[in-house]
Amino acid sequence: MRGDSIAFISHPDSNTHLAPFPRPNIESFESPLRTQMAESYLRNRGILETLLCIRSPRAKERAALLVHSPYLVDSIKLMTEIGTGQLGESAYASPELFRTALLAVGGAMRSAELVAKGKALHAFSLMRPPGHHASTSTPSGLCFFNNVAIAVRHATKHLGVAKVTILDFDDHFGNGTAEIFYSDPNVQIVSIHEYDYESFGLGHYMEVGHGEAIGTKINIPLVDMTPDSSYISAIDRVVVPAIERFSPQILAVSAGYDSHYADPVGNMDVTSKVYWYLGSTVTKLVERLNCAGSFWVLEGGYNPMMIGPCIEASLAGMAKHPLPKLDDQIERETNESVIETNESIIEQVLETLDAYS
Repeated sequence: MRGDSIAFISHPDSNTHLAPFPRPNIESFESPLRTQMAESYLRNRGILETLLCIRSPRAKERAALLVHSPYLVDSIKLMTEIGTGQLGESAYASPELFRTALLAVGGAMRSAELVAKGKALHAFSLMRPPGHHASTSTPSGLCFFNNVAIAVRHATKHLGVAKVTILDFDDHFGNGTAEIFYSDPNVQIVSIHEYDYESFGLGHYMEVGHGEAIGTKINIPLVDMTPDSSYISAIDRVVVPAIERFSPQILAVSAGYDSHYADPVGNMDVTSKVYWYLGSTVTKLVERLNCAGSFWVLEGGYNPMMIGPCIEASLAGMAKHPLPKLDDQIERETNESVIETNESIIEQVLETLDAYS
């Protein structure tokens, strides 16, 4: 394998877990169609032929204990044996949950290993269920094991990586990842997400870390219906400078595609252009900082027709290819008040971070 290649990790058994809910229940959107259609799309477009395609291994049960309590692991195992049951808010078991969740962990860990060991410059794990809402002891939000957090802890504990940045661009705030690393000064988290300023919740820009980790947790909470331009502004003005200051050895990406305007769960107004821009930005950061590379772990994205094109855009950015012309890149109405509000939020984020830089 070449060190400048892009690896793609998947497994057909990623499709076995299925929560028994009809729509409009949110659990029904986190379905096997997400990864099935994405992989089929990438194959039909000839993109998989350009990647190092690797089958995800199943992680050992002890891997989950790198960030999770024994209670969480045992609870997921128990509910899987029962075949049903609620483990947390919007987190329901199935007869295949435990095995599928460990496969998702394995995909994230293998992605980290490939990059940390110089066997790939970038790696993308197309595995489900997602993970960034799973905290130390509580599954929630369609997430059971925190795949990216386990992979990051694996990298710092077993792969000789001292500092990691987690870039999370899922529509929803990754509260589980934030909780796990909130006091860890060696793990920077930069999150761009939708935020409800009428009903304040987790993911506010004043959440900056604790103790020695103060200033390493960066939230960019944008308002709903945010367009491409605000995401690009946040990336240029906050994300890039923050990661450059932290200077990680490896970049981990929680890749959630539910901020796309056609997503049934998110409320943003983003096109595939942003996902290309994120891929391109990550590659430039890797080169500028002389990082080992980046590994990407699938989080949200619940329109199975759009996940494939969005991932294609990210991969093109990673590979330094121009923005691919995709069907979703249509002219969209711009709400200037949303853009102005977001610019004000970005200013508040920068002002908050100035106290810790």
